[in-house]
This record gives sequence, structure tokens and C-alpha cells, in this order.
Amino acid sequence: MNPVDLVRALCARHGLPPEAGAPYLDLVTKALAAEVEVRDRILKLVDAGLAERAAARALPKPGALSTAEREVLCAVARVLHTWTPTGSIIDLGSTLGHLGQEGEAA
Repeated sequence: MNPVDLVRALCARHGLPPEAGAPYLDLVTKALAAEVEVRDRILKLVDAGLAERAAARALPKPGALSTAEREVLCAVARVLHTWTPTGSIIDLGSTLGHLGQEGEAA
């Protein structure tokens, strides 16, 4: 098997487009020319790298919200931006820090 076909096969195995394997092509070329043990070790590393890329693509980007999440956050924000906390709520906030300190002294 030639390096290009092998990289394409590894990409397909992980659901990646063939161009995702381009950075690994030189390494795979050298691996195929190496001894069996070295070749296998390198190809496992390449396979693991492609697996990580596939996993990273599957994760939602940080800060990316779905439409439903965005709608909920906007609804909550509308309520909170018009809300004025009462004195008792403000006092509660000032005492919460003291509660944590009491637990440490015990």
C-alpha cells in the first residue's frame, strides 16, 4: 500500500476528510520504509493522532450555543436585567463568604 492510500484509509476510518491526513503523509512515507517494529509504532501514533483530531471535531466548540440554549439565556437575561435585588438578597451575598470561612476553622 502506498502512503497516500494508507493515510486516506486511516482518515476514512476516523471519519475525517482525506486532507486531514496531509500533515502525516511524510511520516507515513518514512514509516513504510522502516523496519516492521518501527513502522507499526509510527503508524499507531499516526492513527492515534487522527483519532484525536476526529474527537476534537466531534466536540462542540467552547462558547458555541444551540438555538434553544441561546433562547433560554436571552429569556433569563431579560428577567435579570430588569430585576433589582432587595436588601436582604444583598445581605445574603455578603454573608456567604463568611459561611465558607467558618467551615475551615472547625
